[in-house]
Amino acid sequence: MKYISLLFLSICLATHAQAQDPRWTNLPSYDDKIMHYGFTLGVNASGFKQRVSSNYFSDSLVSATPKYTPGFSLGFIVNLRLHDHFDLRLLPTVGFYSRSITYDFLHSSETQTIESTFMEFPLLLKYKSQRRNNSRMYVIGGFKAALEAGAKKKQRKITDLRTNGFDFCLDLGVGADFYFQLFKFSPEIRFSHGLLNLLSNDPNVYSNSLSRLSSNTISLYINFE
Repeated sequence: MKYISLLFLSICLATHAQAQDPRWTNLPSYDDKIMHYGFTLGVNASGFKQRVSSNYFSDSLVSATPKYTPGFSLGFIVNLRLHDHFDLRLLPTVGFYSRSITYDFLHSSETQTIESTFMEFPLLLKYKSQRRNNSRMYVIGGFKAALEAGAKKKQRKITDLRTNGFDFCLDLGVGADFYFQLFKFSPEIRFSHGLLNLLSNDPNVYSNSLSRLSSNTISLYINFE
């Protein structure tokens, strides 16, 4: 996660230096539009937040440790202007995730990895600071519904760790808008916390050792509008 944060900071600093030309203001009437569109590309580090069950202490299992693994996403941006400082944003996105848990037993260890593709629909409220030259900062937050798609979901066996195919998340983030002559470029870092229990109650040691699994993701998005 720290690498995503460092990359976000580096992009902001580099883009800020290029956008702050005092000789002219790029796209001066851009924010007066009621609605505009764009696309987004993202990289993420995603994992599970777990809660153990009573069986965790009565089996040969020593520990179950979630691991964050990389993924990526791509999608569209639909932005509705509500006020000089507020926008409402719908971002239909396809997200590709790989989440792992390492189970350590008394004499062995095994990693259960769930690779999944989600159709995601974040609905977010964006609060923008006052524009200064060709840049402005913002914070963003809201909720995201996600529905799993793809053939990999059907390939999981009942003897493996499995998760449910619907998620609902709280999303919070920060970013910066940089105005260029032809487009607006916005790097954004966003945290997503799953509110639902994704654990599928299957009769195996991986599932029985846990009582809850929720998603946890940190993402770096590059938005073009």
